[in-house]
Amino acid sequence: MMPFAFVSTHRAAAVFALLAGFLLAAAPCVAAVLPIITNVRTSVSEDSLTVTYDLLDPDGDEMAVLLRVAGSDERIEAGAPGVRGAIGEGVTSAENLTIVLDRSAVPGGTFEGFIPRLLAYDGRGLGGEMIYVESETGPSYYVDKYEITNEQFAAFVRADGYELREHWIITDGSLEIVETGWNYCGRFRWHAPRYWDTTAPAPWSTDPNSPSASGPVLGVSWFEAYAYCKWAGRRLPSSSEWREAAGLLAAAYPWGEETTGDAVAPEFDLANVRLGFSKYRYADFETDGLERAGPVGSYSPRGDSPHGLADALGNVWEWCADVVAVIDYGTFSCATRPLRGGSWATALTELEDPTRDLCPLYRTDTAGFRCFR
Repeated sequence: MMPFAFVSTHRAAAVFALLAGFLLAAAPCVAAVLPIITNVRTSVSEDSLTVTYDLLDPDGDEMAVLLRVAGSDERIEAGAPGVRGAIGEGVTSAENLTIVLDRSAVPGGTFEGFIPRLLAYDGRGLGGEMIYVESETGPSYYVDKYEITNEQFAAFVRADGYELREHWIITDGSLEIVETGWNYCGRFRWHAPRYWDTTAPAPWSTDPNSPSASGPVLGVSWFEAYAYCKWAGRRLPSSSEWREAAGLLAAAYPWGEETTGDAVAPEFDLANVRLGFSKYRYADFETDGLERAGPVGSYSPRGDSPHGLADALGNVWEWCADVVAVIDYGTFSCATRPLRGGSWATALTELEDPTRDLCPLYRTDTAGFRCFR
């Protein structure tokens, strides 16, 4: 990946946006959205594993399908020995696409514990796996199986996501001044997540709490999460949608009613949380295997919700769309937004009520997001 360069300004971007809008106005177009991979399932024979999936893309693009190993930065390359099927470049929308992996192609040479994580690159950004939820309380929706990763968010940065006003205009009716996020982006000179070094080939590598490509993006405000979702043709969830997708309308935790299920510290393998602040006597982070935020899917499938969400609790707090309350700070007012799910720094016992409300300007080392559609 080439080093990042940021030479455009908000003013230049605004001029470009006006020109682009004028040129495109003459012909109808479909709003660009990132592709969706859904209905992923696996089957194992004696010597091979087959991954079957559906690929949805309303833009009609040819895509490059990538296969990562959930919970790590490892990837399985198209064209490698023992890898065949709908992987690599030239894949188009279809149902029941398959990738077949021989045992020799899988890291470690074993199918046990192997969980594929698929992405589809459409020339603009990386669309990940989404799960369809038939809602019991409202319209049904798609939700990202995994939290948005550094690798995925980097595509937004490279596409001048911080320079294009259109992504930052709040169109959900939650703010009277719809340019609030865009104004803050310019005022505070945001150009990437808080802990990134945009001169580095892997700009997220300087984030001490999530330094890997498959780690969740951290240090993004609610406005940045909103802008990414809008750019991707998606949205942030309501708190109630998030709770339903996380399985918390039916049980106390995604995995059931018991705090630890049948897992006992220090071998807790349901969520990336801080056990040291819980009832357990183990003193620090490593009792659950990770010291900070882990690559997405690190606790899948044991910690997944009934709908299939990975990392629904722990790893990173996730921004939701609702306005909780408007707080007047004197010099400005703040419409607080909800964070749900807890993080790598949250005590296990605090997950009984994984709720936190913050000013949407906060860019913390424990908060990220996932998209709904």
